Amino acid sequence: MPEVPVEQPATWRTGYAERDPIPDTAVTRQLAASVHDRPHRLKQLRVLMERPRDRALGRRGRDIPRLGRFAGEQLARWALSEVLFTEKRPVPSYGFELAPVLTHCVAARRQWRLRAAVLVTVVVATGVRYPFGVAGIAVVALLHMWLRGGKVGRILKWGTTSIVSFVLLGLVVLAAYQLAGTYAPLLRQSLRQGERAALLLALAVTAVYLLDRWVAWGYVIAVRQEREKVGSTPLAAPLAAKKIKAAEVTETWQTIAYRSNWSSYGFVGAGHMTWPKGQSRIQLKAAGGDDEDDGSGRQHHELDGLRDFEADDLMDEVRDELERLRGVLIETHSLPNCDVSEMYGVPESEWKKLPTAPAERWPEADEMIRGARGAPSSVSGRRYLAAQVVSWEGQIVVTVFAHAALEGRTLHFITRPHIMTPLLKETAVGARRGWALAGDLLLVPLHAVGDAVDLAHRSYQVVRRSLGLLKNRDGGGPARFDDDGGKPVSLREYCSQPSVEDMHQWEDVLRHASILQTWMFARVRVFLHEHGAELGEFDKQMAAVINQTVVIGNDNKVMTSSAGGDSSQRQDGAEKAAAGPAEPSKKE
Repeated sequence: MPEVPVEQPATWRTGYAERDPIPDTAVTRQLAASVHDRPHRLKQLRVLMERPRDRALGRRGRDIPRLGRFAGEQLARWALSEVLFTEKRPVPSYGFELAPVLTHCVAARRQWRLRAAVLVTVVVATGVRYPFGVAGIAVVALLHMWLRGGKVGRILKWGTTSIVSFVLLGLVVLAAYQLAGTYAPLLRQSLRQGERAALLLALAVTAVYLLDRWVAWGYVIAVRQEREKVGSTPLAAPLAAKKIKAAEVTETWQTIAYRSNWSSYGFVGAGHMTWPKGQSRIQLKAAGGDDEDDGSGRQHHELDGLRDFEADDLMDEVRDELERLRGVLIETHSLPNCDVSEMYGVPESEWKKLPTAPAERWPEADEMIRGARGAPSSVSGRRYLAAQVVSWEGQIVVTVFAHAALEGRTLHFITRPHIMTPLLKETAVGARRGWALAGDLLLVPLHAVGDAVDLAHRSYQVVRRSLGLLKNRDGGGPARFDDDGGKPVSLREYCSQPSVEDMHQWEDVLRHASILQTWMFARVRVFLHEHGAELGEFDKQMAAVINQTVVIGNDNKVMTSSAGGDSSQRQDGAEKAAAGPAEPSKKE
């Protein structure tokens, strides 16, 4: 049967609601500063000094504080590997700017390479200046590696087990003594040069680390809040600058991927803490309409008096209503950094198929415009209305995604709240002010000495491991990143806490999510009323969604319910998890 051409309604849209410019928040500056972080050597020294007392008291020795994978060099390497120098498109950035962070990652990586080159130059120059001294230091280090672990005691014990072993041990000692006498002048020269080489290496390496830390502090101070702008283009790195410019464009494109987090779904980049979806599903019929006789002899059909509308029309009304929340009646009436836009949601499996190079216009713009035309069945990419509130200087981002489907005389309206949690404590780095900052800068030489000692220790361990003398591989090397098959990743989610721990931040999360969902469902109700629809069933479902989060007593127990069912989740301490029916989100 040939297809019958359908006349397109004049109300179909020709554009979409674009995102607001990304606000300049403290999170951007903290992430940029965190890649320049260095280990706190004085804290490590304090723990080492406390370990003998812990052993004497029979307590478990405390772990030495180190920079993890969420700060410093490892964070910069992850961002460059998984976000910048990859064929994947950056996910939308919520609550922070990606380009400045990537720029500082490039600067941190370049500084690491420059420091490594200078250290190698120092060692080579010292070897050229004092060859016998460096050789002597190497021989002593190798002997120490071989003889450590009680080997001297075991050799002496073996020498006393029999006459033969005692004679053999004596011959070895005598040969070593005669050899030392033969090369005594060379040994004395090696000893003198060794002292000078060791002193020169210690001073030079400490100076290199001192300069390295000063430069790192310069970067941290350069991104403090008093600076109007944070640089978004790296110097002397044309390839990285080109990639960052491309990322700066593509991260503002309004395509977002969703993935399954255990038993729930979440949009990548909007926050790995997701709440249960709020949903309303009603069959459309006219208010008061039925098929019974009203006494006048006429039959009233359930659609009589119901005005026609499209899902597009409904979502436009919801969008316009949310835009009004940005207005200021008095200072406390507007939502902070409220942004209302539209997003094109696609499955995570489709993400790697999307174009990554910047174009003159957003590649999925046409799909976005057609996204709500007709029934949504069998369409993988769908349009969502995204209402977002950025508060606490970007530490808290609440985003509610809404979607309307009109099919089979049934209206299905869904909201999916997402919460971006604060930065991890080891990631939230920033320069202090006043005397506190002066004290930090004055302690830099002590930290540089600790850096030199740590370099010597790590070099010693690397040589032992290379010679097969170190059996326990403690995993102290740089982190390795596995290929994820092109799946989308979010730098902001990577550095986020698993939950909201602060009581006031959590209260703001509850309030903002409640406000956005309440206004969405309220506007849907008004729209349906204006079009003559029966509202009885919708009112019941709307009440379940609006009252879906209730904090009961002092037990910090969050009860959630929706049209699809009821569930509960207990939150210990400072409400460490989102309310939801067994929907913990796994980190990337």
